[in-house]
Amino acid sequence: MGCGGSKGVDADQGSNPADNIDAELNIAGSDKVRTFRERRLSMSQQQDATQRVRRLSIYGSAGAEGLQPSEVRSPCSTCGAKTMGGFEPVPGGSVAKINQDRGLAIYPWRGDVNAALFGVYDGHGRIGEKVSEFVIQNLPTALLEYLGPAPLGEKDPGNALSEAYIKVDTDLARAIDASVSGTTAVTCLMKDGHMWIANSGDSRAIVVRKVAGQPNALHSIDLTIDHKPDSPAEMKRILQMGGHVTPAGANGSPSRVWHNLRGLAMARSIGDHAAATVGVIAEPEITEYDLVDDDYAMVIASDGVWELLSSQTVADIVASVQSGDPQEICDLIVDQSSYMWKVEEGDYRDDITVLVLMMPWITDGMRSEVAAAVASTATAASG
Repeated sequence: MGCGGSKGVDADQGSNPADNIDAELNIAGSDKVRTFRERRLSMSQQQDATQRVRRLSIYGSAGAEGLQPSEVRSPCSTCGAKTMGGFEPVPGGSVAKINQDRGLAIYPWRGDVNAALFGVYDGHGRIGEKVSEFVIQNLPTALLEYLGPAPLGEKDPGNALSEAYIKVDTDLARAIDASVSGTTAVTCLMKDGHMWIANSGDSRAIVVRKVAGQPNALHSIDLTIDHKPDSPAEMKRILQMGGHVTPAGANGSPSRVWHNLRGLAMARSIGDHAAATVGVIAEPEITEYDLVDDDYAMVIASDGVWELLSSQTVADIVASVQSGDPQEICDLIVDQSSYMWKVEEGDYRDDITVLVLMMPWITDGMRSEVAAAVASTATAASG
């Protein structure tokens, strides 16, 4: 999860990590009060009262150096985006926590009216918000470098995305101490009806498609696979690197990879450099997808959504919005996720971030807006 310290867990010295977790969960009250949060939270992330809650960073440019996070906004009419910071429990109630989620929406990409870049990044650990912020500030530039000349470059875009992830992870290690902090990263590069999706971690991208013969129904298609430590391929790599993996528990606790008595609930991330020594990697899994006429929307979200809503449940929410307004869909997904956190947890809520792109994702109006902007820039330059 992209909440403060939500992906890893520290165990006390001199005992089995899993035993320590179980002991910590022996708190007063019902099994439910034993809480979703206690099963998943790791290092305590204290709210800094002097720091305002951050909002989702949505860009309308290529993330130029020095650009500061903007307000939550969409770069085009077919895209909606929303983030909601989480809550931490305190005696007598709860307080807003630092929002460690970030998002990215760039249209047009490199001036190409038929290309765009979208992504969601779910920070975790002591300074997870700094890690996810570093990624959105630097990933677009790194991708430009590896793609080569415009419009989409001379290299394979999937390889370029993979190289950009690794470069950003390397640069992050030089910039800040991300030894026990990191971020998930789902990035989708789009060109016309083709997508290249890079995924590290357990945020998720899905496509929702119309169901033949059922005009008001949609079904979900996962574009990414969550990188859990006990997934066979992920666990094989971790064990070969000397890591230790504990399975998911019956009480809902996630599988974890362990390093120096610290557990991380994902097998890939940008950052988490201490865990990199036992096989936690930044290298993304690359998938490609060709849109078809029945594809209705794409949804990218942090696991503030996916912890409690299935891909199909999200598809059903999309279908329930008759207007097809992407912002209304985002609002409803966030509202439903928040409600489920209240039901399951009560005083704790993870950060929640959603980006929705409706299909067809390029409209004539968008093309006209880009052409007008280019003409205006050219006129200003000549004047």
